[in-house]
Amino acid sequence: MTRIFTPARLSVLMALAAFGLYAVTILRYIPPADLQASLLNPDPASFAQVYVHYSLMPRMLVALFAGAALAFAGTIFQQLLKNPLAEPSTLGILSGAQLAITLLTLSMVTVSAFQRDIAALVGGLAAVTIVSGLARKAGFAPMTLLLCGMVISFSAGSASVILALFHHEYLRGVFVWGSGSLIQNDYSDALALAVRLVILVPVLMFFQRPLAIAGLDDANARSLGLSPTSMRAIVLFIATILTALVVARVGVIAFVGLAASQVARMTGARTFKERLFWGALLGALLLLLADGIVLVSAPMIGEIPTGTITAIAGSALMLALLKSAPPSVEHFASLDGHIPAGRASSRVLVPACLAMLVFVAILSLTEQIFAHGIEPWTLFAGRWPRVLTSASAGAMLAMAGAITQAITRNPMASPEGLGVSGGAGLGIIAAFFFGGMASPLMPLAGGILGAIVSFSLVLAVARRHSYAAEPVLLGGIAIGALSTAIISLIVASGDPRASYILAWTMGPTFRATGIVALIATVFALMALALSPLFRRWIDVLPLGDDTARALGINPGRSRGMFLIFVATLTGIATLVVGPLSFVGMMAPHIARMAGAHGQTRILFASTAIGAALMITADWLGRTADFPYEIPAGVIAAFIGGPYFLWVIRSNGKTMFRS
Repeated sequence: MTRIFTPARLSVLMALAAFGLYAVTILRYIPPADLQASLLNPDPASFAQVYVHYSLMPRMLVALFAGAALAFAGTIFQQLLKNPLAEPSTLGILSGAQLAITLLTLSMVTVSAFQRDIAALVGGLAAVTIVSGLARKAGFAPMTLLLCGMVISFSAGSASVILALFHHEYLRGVFVWGSGSLIQNDYSDALALAVRLVILVPVLMFFQRPLAIAGLDDANARSLGLSPTSMRAIVLFIATILTALVVARVGVIAFVGLAASQVARMTGARTFKERLFWGALLGALLLLLADGIVLVSAPMIGEIPTGTITAIAGSALMLALLKSAPPSVEHFASLDGHIPAGRASSRVLVPACLAMLVFVAILSLTEQIFAHGIEPWTLFAGRWPRVLTSASAGAMLAMAGAITQAITRNPMASPEGLGVSGGAGLGIIAAFFFGGMASPLMPLAGGILGAIVSFSLVLAVARRHSYAAEPVLLGGIAIGALSTAIISLIVASGDPRASYILAWTMGPTFRATGIVALIATVFALMALALSPLFRRWIDVLPLGDDTARALGINPGRSRGMFLIFVATLTGIATLVVGPLSFVGMMAPHIARMAGAHGQTRILFASTAIGAALMITADWLGRTADFPYEIPAGVIAAFIGGPYFLWVIRSNGKTMFRS
């Protein structure tokens, strides 16, 4: 079947659109007759010529250089870690760089470009150093690197959010930078990026052939005399330097590294070398196109961070290509990582998890650290709604995460990857901004509508591919990136409601009411009661489609039912506490590390662990900085992440098989 788009055709179309938007912007300021003079030798007395020469032209170069560098690094990371969902943010590089620059901003009155470069480099390298140190015992196995990186990314991102909650006004400029701003005053950033590309890209290209071989199988690489462990460490170090130095100049533009490589692949780039070339070119044009949209729309709606529009444009492009791709399109290889059972007996693990859940619930309901003299019944009456809400949300997300990872066979998969929580979040934010909080039904209606629309888009994409794992995850990630971009835009706008939105995105439970808690509990118990009906499907689907068909199971129909089930759980949890981004992914991994094996036991153990994790996070959030509250979602990342990393560090090579 002939493709509508090839990498070359798509590049031409994007280039025409991007340069056309820039031409419209330039001609808005200067007539065509003065164009050559303004570009080459501007008149200092003419503001228009100076603006075009010293702002718009370097801005165009920065967009091209930064987009190409981030997409090139994203393709490297996907090949290095053998996972189509990998990108620089996967290993915590972007979050580490952002946290370092945030801390630098809080500690100094003014920050120079050189200081920002150093801070970003230190933050990015620190994140990768921690990840590499944890993954060393496992021989730098791709799945170990991925999961450690995701935990570091969550932890660093949560730390940045906590700082922003307490210093929102002071850090507003950092949030604008964090959303990806390409505003330029001279050619210094363009020159700096060009030098970094000229030096680091050829060095990375030296590893193109070894990476192509190692991306297939480590055993083949060793048979040819390559050391996958050493190569991963070296390439990881160089790619981190490239990414951090780019981020220091343009801010966090996370979606380019993922989207450009996937778009190149979906339009026909098959080999690693082709994906490197076309991914870099498409990344450059994607960022340039997004910046052109920003410039053209600026007179009407003001200057929007380019990273926000990049996520929106990239999301739309990915969804369109996934929808139009032929059903026979090559699917990306899932990562069938295996986490063997720990020493604990799997039979006693589920009861032990339930006992732990009961213990933390009782502790949260009865402790009196800051409540001396208050009657126990009064404490119980005020606390039970938030405890029950936390437990229900954690249980639903953990259950959804266990199912998502099982049917997709991807350890990075999470319920948020379906785009439901992002869509529900957008609906709630829209209802909050347009309808206010006068009635609790407005956010509820907005969240339900947003979840339905986003999930409908994912289903429209996935149905064409028989609900295969990769199109579902990529479509969900595209919608999630769109949601994150809009939330970042709101936070950077300076709107007084931004603090509320920021706190809500990190999973607050302190606004829970009795009726919300009871409704969430009913849905969680119903899901738990229905889950045994899916036992055969969840045990068979991870074995592959051929095996499933041989056993009389329709893979497409079964995955579609699972998607509806998972989306419902995720949507309800998002409506209750916000778009949590940790529990659903990590609870199943913690269950496996604790000793669970067999999909059914993993499902039940994950549910109890997710509920206990959220109750503990809620308790710590209300006591750690009393009388102030820290959102439970932030605390969950801090208490679940270190445990997960400690187990990886302790078990070493026996944990993952890549």
